[in-house]
This record gives sequence, C-alpha cells and structure tokens, in this order.
Amino acid sequence: MEGIITNGGEMSVRKSLPVLVTPELETPGGYYFLSCLDQDIPFPMLTIYSYRTGSETVADVLKQALAKVLVHYYPLAGTMSLDSRGRFVVECTKNGVPFVEAVADGTIASLGDLRVPNEDTTRKLIYMDPKAKSYIELPLLTAQVTKFKCGGFTLGIAISHTVVDGVSGMNFINSWAEVARGQTLSVVPFHDRTLLQARVPPAPKYPYDDFVDIKDVSEMDSRYKNESNINKIFTFDAGKLADIKKMAMADGRLQACSTFSALAALVWKARCKALNMKHAQLTKLRILVDVRSKFKKPLPKNYFGNQVVFTCCVTTAGELSERPISYTVEQIRKACEQVDEEYVRSRMDYIDMYKPPLSTVSTLVISSWARLAYGTSNFGLGDPTQFGCGALASELCVFQPDGEKGIGVVMMLPESAMITFQDLIEQVFDQ
Repeated sequence: MEGIITNGGEMSVRKSLPVLVTPELETPGGYYFLSCLDQDIPFPMLTIYSYRTGSETVADVLKQALAKVLVHYYPLAGTMSLDSRGRFVVECTKNGVPFVEAVADGTIASLGDLRVPNEDTTRKLIYMDPKAKSYIELPLLTAQVTKFKCGGFTLGIAISHTVVDGVSGMNFINSWAEVARGQTLSVVPFHDRTLLQARVPPAPKYPYDDFVDIKDVSEMDSRYKNESNINKIFTFDAGKLADIKKMAMADGRLQACSTFSALAALVWKARCKALNMKHAQLTKLRILVDVRSKFKKPLPKNYFGNQVVFTCCVTTAGELSERPISYTVEQIRKACEQVDEEYVRSRMDYIDMYKPPLSTVSTLVISSWARLAYGTSNFGLGDPTQFGCGALASELCVFQPDGEKGIGVVMMLPESAMITFQDLIEQVFDQ
C-alpha cells in the first residue's frame, strides 16, 4: 500500500493516499443554503467507530456504498464557501469525499476506551487534509477504514458540524450502513434548510448570554498552555446518578430534577473549583439543546442539518461555589426551559444580524451524545463495539452512554486541575 506511515505510540498505521469518492449518479449543482443554526458551529466533528469483525473487502464495500449514499447526501461531496454576506454556504462542486484505506500493526483491543480522545490515535485513525490551512478549506467529509491484525477494523470520520448536527450526522452514517447491507434508505434526507432562515424583518428579543465577552481574571489560559492537558472519562452508573439527584433536591428548593441538570450542575461546579477560578470570575455554561420538538409545526423528521441551539447560564465562580447545587440545577433548568420556537427564531435573527463572535474564556460547553443511535451503524459485519469522539476542545464536555443506564462524562483539563476535579467528584460519593 503506497501512502503515509504514521508511527509513534504503541501502534503504526500505513495509510493509502486518499481517493475521492463521488456520487455515482448526477446530483444538483450550484450553492446549497445553510441555515442560521448551521452558522453557529464552525468546526469538524471527529468520530471513530470500532468493529470486532472485518473482511478483506470491507474498504471496497464501504467505498462503493459511499458513492451510492452520496447521491442522497450530495452536499457532503461539495466544498465550503462564503456568500456575499460572509455566511457559510456549500458549493455543490461534486469534488468528492477523500477516502483512505489503512492497515495497523496492532489490535483493536490496544486502542483502549475510544470515548476518551487520544491525539495519537485520532491522528492515525482519522484522515485530515494536511493541505487545509483553515476551516473553510477542510473537506466536508472524510472517511478512513483501518484494518487491524486481529481482523477488526475502525471507521474514522471527520464531518463538518456546519453541515450536520449529531442526529443528522448519525442518520447519514446509518444510511451509508444500510446501503452497504444492500438495503434501501429508511430515512431519505430532506434538504430545504430555508425552513430555518432568519425572519424578514429580523426580530431578536433575547440577550443570548453565551455571546457575553468574559475576561480571564483567573489566568486559566496560562494553565492550559503551560501544563499537559488530560482527557479523561468519569462514569456515573444509575445508582450514582440517582444519588446526585437526591443531593440536588435535599434542601427542598426543587420539586423535580432531571438527571442531565443534576449532572451538569455537579460538573460545572467542580470544574470551576478545579481551575481555581477567582471569586469574581464570570463563568458560562453553554448547553446544546435539540430543538426538534420545539416547533409548533414540526420540521420534517428527515430534515438534514443542524437542529440544535445553545442556551446559557452566566454567574460568578464565587456564587457557584457558595450556593447549594440546587441553585445551579435551577439555573440550568430555567435556561433549558426557555428554549421554545420563539427563542430559536429570535436567535437565528440575532446571529444573522450581528454575526457575534464567541468567547470560550471561562466557559464550559456540554453536549449530550447519550441518545445517539450509533449502535445501529452496521455495515454488514456487525454493530460497532465502540464509538467515540476523536478530539475535544478545552471547553467541551461530552456526555456519552455508559452501560445500561449510566453516563460517561468526557472532558479535558490541565493535569493539575484534572487531579483536583477527580478528588472533588470522589468526595461527593464519600459523604
């Protein structure tokens, strides 16, 4: 196999040069409109699927199936561009999807827990165009199939978050898998994203605290730059999750409490302490909310594109530390409950009018993958045994499924802060 050898760590991977896979039939050209919700998340999503059993022809099967499924998901074969207003649009160039075949000299077991991003593993198992100098130059989709000595394989995916959210991205992967199994698509994508365009005239009515600019008075940025940054997963089984909810409701302030709100509150409070935020340090919690159920007239179930928005809580680290966890849960609940159709429409107007920059200083972003249907991504050789994110931004925390009813919290912190964070979480259950 001619290509690139990626060495280092416990495993070496030999990669082929990328081959461009194009839709096998004629597809629409021109420019593909991206909604205001698509404009809000300009970075790629990196994911790795692990399969215990492969075959000699697995790469060919996936490549042929990709050419077929791209007929339906044709924007992914295009390129990112900007319109006259500086907004993202997809140019349907039919340029194709870079597809890489690779062989690893290790076993699937040597990868460990793929839910925890490992920079070396990601570099070896996900193809990123080395010539791309900016986000707009990245392919909208890349795929890499890596075979292992044990007979298993991984599928590494880099897909534009501007084009898909988690559900739409998973629908694409599962449609690809259906085609690979010789089946017809159970979900044919709906492409009219003008259903989520800004209103004319625009009528924003919310302040949207997640765009508030925060100063780093606690010098956290220097810790991320000067220390080793550690990715780690903290697992909470059903019993621990129930204990956190009981703790949140113990003072009688709350009549009800969701598992998500209680766990998010615990993580936010502990992270602020672990980063040693000063009392007056402003801190934001940004939560990605799925809005598929928020519209009076629901969007088509097969709508292809982002249907998530951010909601936000802002407070000081001192208030977060001194007040009980019930206070934090209540702030999270209020932030999530305010997300209705008017909130979404107003936010689209706000983004379209102001194109506000996002500050990540003193910010925690929580995205829940707990309900993504990755277990059905069967390309004809069985369901994936593992599914994980290939990279984490310093402010991002991902909730992943763990066992039957548990949640794994995946996050990155400077090494010393991670030690403190772990101690704080352990203390919660030692009481």
